[in-house]
Amino acid sequence: MKVDIRKAYDTVSHPWMLAELPINRKVLKGWLKAGILEKGHFKHTPMGVPQGGPISPTIFNCVMNGVEQKVLSHKGCFLIRYADDLVVFAPSIEPMENIMKDIKEFIKPRGMEINEEKTRIASIEEGMDILGFNLREYYDVGRTKNPKMKTKRGIVLSKPSKDAIQRFKQKLKGIFKKHQKGNAYALIKELNPVIRG
Repeated sequence: MKVDIRKAYDTVSHPWMLAELPINRKVLKGWLKAGILEKGHFKHTPMGVPQGGPISPTIFNCVMNGVEQKVLSHKGCFLIRYADDLVVFAPSIEPMENIMKDIKEFIKPRGMEINEEKTRIASIEEGMDILGFNLREYYDVGRTKNPKMKTKRGIVLSKPSKDAIQRFKQKLKGIFKKHQKGNAYALIKELNPVIRG
């Protein structure tokens, strides 16, 4: 199940963070209330975590600490998460409703809610996108014919997601277009960090 939290960074509660996070309160409050300067216009930040900075995912990971125990309390279930990206794995569909309820209860005091429209349950054979990668089980004839692997139908692979590949292609296209009439050195200098990631 891919869990989507509705506007997670924008809605997370400042009072909850200031009361619960193990971070210097003065520093955290200053950072949270600093506001955002975008295209010369200043915006106050009465709630939420400013996005784009290197500290944002770290703070959000701290906010979500403990959600693992909620999922692990269901037999055979686990999750992969980074900041607001959560993918829950279970041996069957049955525990998903209870896990969803537990996650809702966990994030409610933090000022957040689940986006029901974007949250989806899928089998591992269909695959699931997380952090630019697609996790999916692919049929493997060698495993199905091996008597020692009775429960294994295939092999789980992690590949770049279609969206991530498309974004990467668009980025490369933009760089090539920018340097269409330039020299090769400038093109290579800009391409190398993108290709290396």
